[in-house]
Amino acid sequence: MMKNFLTLILLISMGSPLMAQNQSAIPYKANDSVMVTVILRHMQENPVDSIQARVMKQKFYQKLNKSHTRIVSWNVVMGIGQIITLRFKPEYTREVNQVFESGAWGGFKTEFYPSYDFLPVYPVMLEKEKKLSK
Repeated sequence: MMKNFLTLILLISMGSPLMAQNQSAIPYKANDSVMVTVILRHMQENPVDSIQARVMKQKFYQKLNKSHTRIVSWNVVMGIGQIITLRFKPEYTREVNQVFESGAWGGFKTEFYPSYDFLPVYPVMLEKEKKLSK
């Protein structure tokens, strides 16, 4: 699984110069960082308080705070768990993975998905769609 994750990160980092992003709004240039969406699925057999106690005992929040990541968003989604979008340089992939392995495992089931910001692309697609309608 880790090998597939690293392969996806490498592919995204190679293609990231093609992504249109507002450079002033992010700490790294688009061509030197990757964005990964992490889903922390609640283990529903455990109450939320016990899940939080476990990840706090494992110092998950401190580890994530000290890692070389920027938290782009962090949402709680009812029925799923938490969805965190991170941005970091590819060379920190191993470190970021270890944060989740040592901090979140046991409390959450983790899933990792390479992602990109579609919002800057949306207006372009909207204009293309309008032209097709004419």
